[in-house]
Amino acid sequence: MTSPRSWRLIVDGPGDAAWNMAVDEALLETADATPDALPTVRLYGWRPAALSLGRSQVASEAHDGAALARLGIDLVRRPTGGDAVLHEYERTVALTGVLRRPPFPGGVVDTYRRVASAVCAGLGRLGIGAEATAPSPASARRRGPVCFEAAGAYEIASRGRKIAGFAQRRRRGAFLLHGSLPIQLDPARLAAAAGCAVRRELFGDLESAGGAPIDAEALDRALVWGFERSCGAIFETGGLSAAEALRAAELRCWKYDSMAWTLDGRIGAREARWGPAITP
Repeated sequence: MTSPRSWRLIVDGPGDAAWNMAVDEALLETADATPDALPTVRLYGWRPAALSLGRSQVASEAHDGAALARLGIDLVRRPTGGDAVLHEYERTVALTGVLRRPPFPGGVVDTYRRVASAVCAGLGRLGIGAEATAPSPASARRRGPVCFEAAGAYEIASRGRKIAGFAQRRRRGAFLLHGSLPIQLDPARLAAAAGCAVRRELFGDLESAGGAPIDAEALDRALVWGFERSCGAIFETGGLSAAEALRAAELRCWKYDSMAWTLDGRIGAREARWGPAITP
């Protein structure tokens, strides 16, 4: 019998950018269509490296196509908001849940707060001193085109440098939250990929914060422990259902591999006419 505190845990290896985003949106659709869906945490990596744009970000202001091709970095647009993120040596957390019911009964900011508490607890288990940034007018102000140059409300910082960033997408009945936790982050590569200047001294990553190498599997275990301790989660390890895997394949083909979506944030005419029902 499933416990009221049960969560689903999916631990994946590195995937390409279009597939990662398609899977996360498929999980969001499951939560949106299923009022009693379990909260789901998916942990994964990226191969090849990718620059992801926020859902509403202007692509021309946040990437350099020639640099991406030269560096072998993919480009994708997330279903969640926020600014450009370079995913390379990192673990990503994707969390889906049903709105207005435990363990996420509150709004956008409350969801960020709860997740930040879990992530900070997990990082502390690895010896990384981290804290959630407090909401402030400065954190709400429009920043530059890259995510890790400044911390927003309830993102994660260590010694004044951002080391984990979050973004959300909320539908009528469910939410998807992305958390990017760079194990190593090269500001020069990020600047080249995004086509903009960055202030290197503002950027942090988990290894620089902890002062030691970090193993991805150890990070996964620490994050799981953080959700268990902070949110009372009891995890059931599993994978995608057959329906979710099929939907992810559709979303990849008709949305996340589409240049209309990647560059313009919309579904192209061919996709709208020939493909299955896809939400922009």
